[in-house]
Amino acid sequence: MINKQKKILSSIRGSMIKCYRNMLDNLGSRDVKKYSHTSKIIRRFKDADLERVLELHATCFGDKKYDQIIKYSKLFRNIFYIFEVNGNIVAFMGFYVHKKFMGFHQVQKATGFTLCVDPSMRGKGTVLTIINESLKELKNNNVNVVNGCIDANNKNSLAVHEKFGFKIIEKNSNLCGPETYKIELKL
Repeated sequence: MINKQKKILSSIRGSMIKCYRNMLDNLGSRDVKKYSHTSKIIRRFKDADLERVLELHATCFGDKKYDQIIKYSKLFRNIFYIFEVNGNIVAFMGFYVHKKFMGFHQVQKATGFTLCVDPSMRGKGTVLTIINESLKELKNNNVNVVNGCIDANNKNSLAVHEKFGFKIIEKNSNLCGPETYKIELKL
């Protein structure tokens, strides 16, 4: 009987967390719809990009988190950035924004949830370009803080993010999972 009650409570808790998360996503996406875009180097996501983005995502990450890519590329399309070379998508970087309180001030906090570069474009400055341009766009739209998660074993990714001023704020966090670093940059 106790196990059944625990399962029911766990299910209710899971549903409440999902509902809360959806509420935060929808509130954040309302502001993002008003964001401007000034970069001549990267562009915003378009529906026609989804097939190539999923193909590239599978190259970078395997079959993990397709649902997140599909949901956030549409909900936060104005901050899901695409980098093209000769009309071909070679990299993308996606964010979502939630409003948070820092003390008594409400701030816009972006979380980078994906960054993928075509293997043929690695080592050519592509990752530096898309991160730099994405951070400029976020800053131009009054985002105050950017968070992300990095695999603790990916020393190259950590070094690149540290070049931009990201700091490790937590190891093995609930958000990021085991063998990861949660990173943050104040804009």
